[in-house]
Amino acid sequence: MSTALSRVEPPSFVEPMTRPPPDAKLAFLVVSGVVIIERFAFYVLFSLFTLYLLAEHRLNEDQATWNFGLLLAAMYFTPLFGGGIADRFGRWRTIGFGAVLLAFGYLALALGLPVVPCVAVLATGVGLFKGNLTALVGALFPPSERDAAYSRFYWAVNLGALPSGFVGEQIRAAYGFRAAFLVCFAAMAIIVPFGLLTRSLFQQIYQHETDSRQTGSEGDRIATILGLLPVAMVFFCAFYQSGSSLTLFAKHNTRDTLLGVSIAPPVYQSLQAALVLGLTPVLNAIFRRWPCSTRDKLMIGMGLCALSCLVMSDAATVASFAGRGGRVSPLWLIGSYTLISVAELCVSPLGFSLVSKLAPPKFAGLLMGLWMAAIAMGNLGTGLLGILWMRWSHAAFFGLLTALSASAIPLVWMQRHRLDRVLGVAK
Repeated sequence: MSTALSRVEPPSFVEPMTRPPPDAKLAFLVVSGVVIIERFAFYVLFSLFTLYLLAEHRLNEDQATWNFGLLLAAMYFTPLFGGGIADRFGRWRTIGFGAVLLAFGYLALALGLPVVPCVAVLATGVGLFKGNLTALVGALFPPSERDAAYSRFYWAVNLGALPSGFVGEQIRAAYGFRAAFLVCFAAMAIIVPFGLLTRSLFQQIYQHETDSRQTGSEGDRIATILGLLPVAMVFFCAFYQSGSSLTLFAKHNTRDTLLGVSIAPPVYQSLQAALVLGLTPVLNAIFRRWPCSTRDKLMIGMGLCALSCLVMSDAATVASFAGRGGRVSPLWLIGSYTLISVAELCVSPLGFSLVSKLAPPKFAGLLMGLWMAAIAMGNLGTGLLGILWMRWSHAAFFGLLTALSASAIPLVWMQRHRLDRVLGVAK
């Protein structure tokens, strides 16, 4: 990887990029279309994987949540290497090869091949695909437009996730888990020719990627990214409980109907995506009316993340005293998902935008991969904490998540002066 990086010519800072490169809007539409399809496939797997391990592989809940965490960790750690590969061979070409591997990984699951090699292929595909596609968004726009660009990109991500939980559950109920994974394969197979047909749009992207002026020293900017990595770890450890502990809570401790409407556990994944889609314009309007600095948005996001975990701790307490087998209203989960969705909008797209703006261009792929690796460590924490799910009371489990999420707020506060300096915020 270091060899690859050393071959990249140092960027020229003679003239900053003040407007998007040619065809940037069209390229962004292509990128958004690709991520919609890929995220649909990923979230079908995400919504069903824990249940698949319980039903098809006869794992207990501790083992299933641990393996779920390992799946996520593997998928988010490999972009650390994918960024360096793209820096050498080209971002769009690397993304296309990653899509091919993802298609084969889903097909292997659909054919019933062993889980471990399937996950290895999927993780390698994500490593080449996800971080590089995310970095590509930053390359399309000048720094002043990247917050808005990543907000729109994140909207596309959740548009892909929106039908996944519902569609995945319907296919599973009618035809089984393997049929649902076959749909994931079909979705990824669409991306490959689509990517080949549009590759000419991205031939000049790297030139623009290395063409924008940045504030602060290179060391300061890298230190800022590194200083915020623990925040990403903590946030995603709590955020991805939606695929493990929250799914199990929905299955065992939540009533399966609300106002006569049936809600199966995987459907909550579609609910979360719907909340993000609906709340994005609301939150954007609020921040236009009352502007917030980057550090304030991050601290608000982590506070809401802690509050969402606290809601679940209270729900678990109520469930322990409730009748009807210890089941509570779905409104508890809906409330928690609403809070974590607003937190997600404050933390996740902003984090990607920050890395895009602060990373020295010659290390752009590597540092975006490092940010993904921090997410991977948070996902691994999801699996590690899953071991406590059956050993602790559910109220204590969610209480621990509340404390961990709240601990990230002072981490952001300690970075406030450096953040202001490298982002050029006036004192």
